[in-house]
Amino acid sequence: MVYLKDRKELAELLSKYKVGVEVGVLKGSYSRLLLQANPSLKFYAVDSWGVGEIKMKDYHLRMYEIAKRRLKKYDVVFIHKLSMDAVKDFADESLDFVYIDANHKPKFVEEDIREWSKKVRKGGVISGHDYIGDIAKIVDNYAQINKLEVNLTCTIDEGISWFLNK
Repeated sequence: MVYLKDRKELAELLSKYKVGVEVGVLKGSYSRLLLQANPSLKFYAVDSWGVGEIKMKDYHLRMYEIAKRRLKKYDVVFIHKLSMDAVKDFADESLDFVYIDANHKPKFVEEDIREWSKKVRKGGVISGHDYIGDIAKIVDNYAQINKLEVNLTCTIDEGISWFLNK
């Protein structure tokens, strides 16, 4: 098992890759770290930004505008869709990495890991945020079934991230 100091160190580890996706971008904070570590990264920012919502729709649309401003100087394609709709836009094994930080309900985490991992090429990285509780169990189970090692970041205050080398 590899332990990295924080998500910035994970972004540096991912900086050797050419094509990446973050699923669950919100206002683009981690996206910006990924792009600062690798300014030439071809990056896809996937988020529902309120699709299908009524109560929080205005909030999510404000976050979308912040993300667009925050990432405007980079090569970013914004995909304003639900995760399971957006995943269909990518060919299998077309990505170097995916970072999953969308809906944290177990059903959605399982779907995201299962479906987005198909889009990551052999030698790439499947990763995500908030390795706690049910998410940790889901990640551990996926890793065990696929004979992959779970690696982690260590900073609890920003949420522990996980990553699997495919």
